[in-house]
Formats: sequence, C-alpha cells, structure tokens
Amino acid sequence: MATSLLQIRMDEDLKNQAAELFESLGMDIPTAIRVFFKRALVEKGLPFDVKTTSSKEADDPMGLLSSLQALNANAQKNGTIGMSEEEIEEEIKQMHAERRKKKCSTR
Repeated sequence: MATSLLQIRMDEDLKNQAAELFESLGMDIPTAIRVFFKRALVEKGLPFDVKTTSSKEADDPMGLLSSLQALNANAQKNGTIGMSEEEIEEEIKQMHAERRKKKCSTR
C-alpha cells in the first residue's frame, strides 16, 4: 500500500496536549490520526457530533438540571414537594374515587 504525507499546522500547546493524551493511550499522533480517519470512514462522517451549544447546554447536555428544576417548581406549585411517592399515589387514588362518585351521582 502506498503512503502519502499529510502536513497540518496547529497550535503548539494543542499538539503537545494531544500527544500527551495519545501517548497515555499507547499511540503517537500519526497513529491517532489514522484511527480518526478509519473511524470517520466507518461512520461515513465525523465520528462524533458537531453542533453549537450554549455553555449552559454544554454543562448539562441532556437538560437534566433544567428538567429537575421544572419538576421541582411544578411540585411546589401543586403542593407535592414534600410528599413521598406513596403519598402522591394515594392522593391520586382518592381523586379518582371522588370523580367516580361525581359521575355516578350525575347519572
């Protein structure tokens, strides 16, 4: 197989940090680049997602923090903030029973 020379320019600090990382993985920069190219061919694209995000999204990529905050706010609004799951289920059962009684009494 014929080989080809690839030259790139990059920040020296970036190169040194990458070299240190790759060395800890048991490879040099050329090997890491070959791994990247091979993986890109397998994936038929970049082997990772490329997207723009705000720093908030980057810190919480799945939106878990904002989801938990929304759940907490909803629980406070509904008065269920300090209730256990069993207490909430019992309250729901009571509400369903009351609805059934109302339906039966309006017939």
